[in-house]
Amino acid sequence: MSTRSQRGRAVQTKKSGASRTLYLVMGAVVLLVIAVVATIALQNRQPAATPGRDPARPATNVPVGMDANGFFFKGNADAPVVVTEYSDYQCPGCAYYAMNLSSQFEQEYIATGKVKFVYHEYPLSGHMNGAPAAYAARCAGEQGADKYWAMHDYLFTNQRQWSAQQDPRAQFVAYARQIGLDTAAFEQCYASNRFRDAINQAKAAGDALRIPGTPSFAVNGQLVNTTGASSVEEIYARMRQAVDVALGGR
Repeated sequence: MSTRSQRGRAVQTKKSGASRTLYLVMGAVVLLVIAVVATIALQNRQPAATPGRDPARPATNVPVGMDANGFFFKGNADAPVVVTEYSDYQCPGCAYYAMNLSSQFEQEYIATGKVKFVYHEYPLSGHMNGAPAAYAARCAGEQGADKYWAMHDYLFTNQRQWSAQQDPRAQFVAYARQIGLDTAAFEQCYASNRFRDAINQAKAAGDALRIPGTPSFAVNGQLVNTTGASSVEEIYARMRQAVDVALGGR
């Protein structure tokens, strides 16, 4: 009786130990799964969209529009010289041009009717948000050419705010709200990806011209030679020189 009882307890104790081991293993697996899910969630968590800084640009009263190829421009549509900028919204050098040099060029050449300035999207393959930013600008442009340029300025002014985000949509919507867009229409446009093909075609056109990098400029269809240029300022200086030659003293 005692022996059976002891054996019975021994067997029961063995089962209890096995159960505890199983529970411990299961608990460890559950904790591991929770840790993995939490890590992924933290990695993918997006910062809350916050208002962007207002672009610091002097006010200029220049015509704006969209050409027959779907690209947006500033200046007199019949200006004697056409300057095309090949640019990526996520490119730091392009942001530098937009924030530090473009206003001077606009005042001296665009506002005076000498130059029609066209922005040609050229998103670089290494920039994950270059193309989405281009879609955002085009979606803003659906509500007016002036809205395109407003989004253009917000994207460059606040480039560091959105460029590293896994999904910058909410941040783009915040900019849309700041520039007075119909945000529901903007979101619908952005979600539809309807400008994907247009931006892909713009990129392909730049590839065909063998764009060496961004920003690059063409003056009356002729790509400005920037070989050996070591700064955006030098690229800008060469572009101005090409414009002056094209103007022929006008």
